[in-house]
Amino acid sequence: MDRDEALSRMQEIQRIMERATLWTLLPGTAAVLGGLLVLIGCGVSYWMFRSLDFADMLSMPLPWQVGFCVMWFAIGVAGLVLEGVFTAVAAKRQGLSPTARSAKLALFSMSPSVIVAMVLTVKFLLPNNPRPEEVQYIVPVWMMLYGTGVYTAGLFSIRPPRILGLTFIFLGVLALLFFPEYGVVSAVCSFGLLHILFGLYVISKQRSDPVG
Repeated sequence: MDRDEALSRMQEIQRIMERATLWTLLPGTAAVLGGLLVLIGCGVSYWMFRSLDFADMLSMPLPWQVGFCVMWFAIGVAGLVLEGVFTAVAAKRQGLSPTARSAKLALFSMSPSVIVAMVLTVKFLLPNNPRPEEVQYIVPVWMMLYGTGVYTAGLFSIRPPRILGLTFIFLGVLALLFFPEYGVVSAVCSFGLLHILFGLYVISKQRSDPVG
């Protein structure tokens, strides 16, 4: 085997591994379904308090506030379950273990951001008298922390997750600095539409250039 042939084979192996990492790290179908769930949640949120500001949830009766929090918690859990299921399916299709490098990478890179987001959300919502100006920051904080986790995972894989992570961070900074009172819009654009667009991109790549 000459040098050029060896280099060509190494590049092909790298290309296959990168595609496998992309599909198991951020499954396209899970991203699309998760984005649709977020859009539904945002629609229900607007119906509940007739505002684009998440802080206006504080004006609802306590049972409605509890229902609002339960709904978003359920959406978050459903998103994680979808990602786990489709990660396992993608890994099985490629002959990989669901506990392969990409799955472990996603878990270890995202866990700190998710934990910090949960702690800050509890801090914003649980005081005796939650302040609207703090509740407004929940969605931008979620966006920036989620983007940080995805970007971190992308550092050890390929470019698309890094781009997605940076986009979430950038949009989160804009939302925090310039329009924190439009949390519903921020959630729609980021966790909703951006996830759907990314998921469709991954699906199209998978169909046009399948592994194996």
